[in-house]
Amino acid sequence: MIGENVEIVGSVNVADDVQKRIKTTGVRGLDIEKARELGLFQRIANLLCVSHATIASAYRVYGGVDYLVSEINARKNDIAHEMNNFERAFDKFMKFWTDYYSNGKTGKEVSFETENLYHHIMEWMQMPETWQLGEEQRTKSLREGCIRIDLPDDKVFTFYKAELNHELVGEPKETWGVFCYDPKTGKQTSVNTDMDKASALMVAKRLSDENPDNIYSASIIRDLVEKRTEVMPFKAFKANETVGKITQ
Repeated sequence: MIGENVEIVGSVNVADDVQKRIKTTGVRGLDIEKARELGLFQRIANLLCVSHATIASAYRVYGGVDYLVSEINARKNDIAHEMNNFERAFDKFMKFWTDYYSNGKTGKEVSFETENLYHHIMEWMQMPETWQLGEEQRTKSLREGCIRIDLPDDKVFTFYKAELNHELVGEPKETWGVFCYDPKTGKQTSVNTDMDKASALMVAKRLSDENPDNIYSASIIRDLVEKRTEVMPFKAFKANETVGKITQ
């Protein structure tokens, strides 16, 4: 999952709302139309959407804390007070967005966006998504070719596989294909490959007419031959002792 993109959904609607609110407020010397053409409102909207997804995903992470604290019956007095304050602030923030961001069809897309980002965060931070008492606190690796070393004071250092000297060999080979995107599941699947441009365009258009709920794309499929140098950590030593070794 690391390296995959997280889609920002609903940002166009948010940009319209941001423009409306700023225009209503009235900002002296601001040319609304010029600002819109230069992408000011869309940029603000994109950042708000990223902020929303990040905070919602963080709240999902916090859910693990809430569950464990409740399980040991420790949600009392000051602990309960601060946790309740956080939850009320989160509810207020989310309610502010529902009017123009996460309502209607967009709501499902926002949930998918948050879920996707949550998985990215947990993998990036090397945190197991499911955990039981006594189990390892950290996942062993982020990806292939990773050595995690436990240092004093609960610190961790990680060696990663490095990729060097990317170089294309020969000319890319291009074909065309048709792919289907299902908005309900957020998944894209291959329909046809090894096609020419005209056929791909024709098939994508026809399928979109037969199945109007899905989105069909005619896409270029480019095969590349690449020469690449990889540096793969295998074992790490400190003071003549093995302190880490490859985990995958």
